[in-house]
Amino acid sequence: MENVTEKITNVIAEYLDKDPSEIVATNTFTQNGLDSLDIMELVMQIEEELDCKIELSQEINTIEKLAQYVEAHKGE
Repeated sequence: MENVTEKITNVIAEYLDKDPSEIVATNTFTQNGLDSLDIMELVMQIEEELDCKIELSQEINTIEKLAQYVEAHKGE
């Protein structure tokens, strides 16, 4: 089964019409080609896919940090 980082990477890759290998989990969302509107749309999609609630902040600016947040807040 995919881990949270892989799931988020795949959602972003599909959204950007890229291969998941082109998405770098440690790059910022901007470096991966996303703007703030893209991020808001993706957060809603990721919340639905992973059945969680995400409260974005300035500190959550990479896929890796978002995955850590999701794992820490599962079931809340």
